[in-house]
Amino acid sequence: MPRIIMKSPYIKPNSKTHIGNYISYIATRDGVEKADSTQKFMEATEKQKQIIKKLLSDYPDSKDLYEYQDYLDKPNRGNADELILRIAETHAELFGDREKYVSYIAQRPRVEKVSSHGLFTDDGVPIVLSDVQKEVAESKSNVWTHIISLKREDAERLGYNNAKAWMNLIRSQRNMIAENMKIAPENFRWYAAFHNEGHHPHIHMIAYSTKPNEAYLTEKGIENIKSNLAKVILRQDLISIYQKQTEHRDKLRAEARDIVEDLVSKINSEIYISASIQHKLLKLADRLSKTKGKKVYGYLKPDVKAIVDSIVDELANDDRIRKLYNLWYEQKENTIRTYTDEMPDRIPLAQNKEFKSIKNAVIKEAIKLNVIEDEAEESENTEEPVSNPFEHEENTSAESDFDSGRGVLYPRYSIKTNRNSVAVSSLYLLRYLCNMIQSRLRFEEKQKVQRTDKKLQQKINDKKQAQGLKM
Repeated sequence: MPRIIMKSPYIKPNSKTHIGNYISYIATRDGVEKADSTQKFMEATEKQKQIIKKLLSDYPDSKDLYEYQDYLDKPNRGNADELILRIAETHAELFGDREKYVSYIAQRPRVEKVSSHGLFTDDGVPIVLSDVQKEVAESKSNVWTHIISLKREDAERLGYNNAKAWMNLIRSQRNMIAENMKIAPENFRWYAAFHNEGHHPHIHMIAYSTKPNEAYLTEKGIENIKSNLAKVILRQDLISIYQKQTEHRDKLRAEARDIVEDLVSKINSEIYISASIQHKLLKLADRLSKTKGKKVYGYLKPDVKAIVDSIVDELANDDRIRKLYNLWYEQKENTIRTYTDEMPDRIPLAQNKEFKSIKNAVIKEAIKLNVIEDEAEESENTEEPVSNPFEHEENTSAESDFDSGRGVLYPRYSIKTNRNSVAVSSLYLLRYLCNMIQSRLRFEEKQKVQRTDKKLQQKINDKKQAQGLKM
């Protein structure tokens, strides 16, 4: 189960109770407060079992409570009482009206009193219990009754076993809570009390807006509140998780940069690599050579971004990258487990904003490629429609082959003719062959010049070194 549990039901203005036949049990607080140590460990009574069955039927989300797990593990009277009372506390309508609920959380047994009662709110705001009861009862807004609960061992170890710690926490996070409830800070009203229960210490928090119909709390909002509170409460425990996550992230980024740098170096050296990724890198390099302005991911056109994303998708299939990404995600999920058991689907590496730097590394390395301009021209030429005096067009497709000795991409064309003459097909074939031969000749000429330049540069470097000059 998650290490922090939060329930956030609400009471509508002038809502009517539907507490049924178990109101007397809750109202008189029969059970845990009155049961002595010997009764607590006896088997739950039939009345308790019936009440629990009905409560779980009416409020099935109560199965997420710590107390429900305790009851399943040990269905004794003490655990039955704690489960019944916790479900009742989580659903304020079971108390009949708002005033009774406020009175209950402020004065119930084991509430840690701040003054004559257990309520606290913003710093410097005096609290008179009767005034708060009236204020909450007369509010025209929905009133949320948050309950935030910890396990006893966590509360003791992390220092959240007293009202002062919870008071400081909620005061520091009140604007975050208001924001997620869609309430302007100046309209936000809240009161809370700490109940130091045996197994699961928790706070009750009443929260609403002074402006009717302003507040609106979604499932996402509840999750945000829980995650933010968990980050503060469990900060000490999360430090090591964050450190591991950062370590895996940095290693993944560095590994990806090294892989792309190596791929580009091999392409420039005419060493064979994967046909798919070579084609994408060359295509990206060509597009970048025609791109004006900043050549970083955020400034690129959507179609160029798509090429970068497809290259990152290719990198994600590398065993080294996949392993590091899985390790990074495991740590991320460890933080999520602090407040929920529901894990979101893992997103692909190319869509993860945490690793946007990998995309920029791909762009940086692609710029270093010796771009074959004529390949782009050839691609454009093959897409141009050819003036055809005949009524029917040819169905032409193109694929690619690699010379494993030179690591060079060669187009391979296949032409399917319909009932046009063989002469038309021959013209198409001749045209493609001419384009391919021209491209190859220009490519070899450029490679020869580049190799000559490298030899010349090496001679210059040798002379500088012989003369003791810095390289």
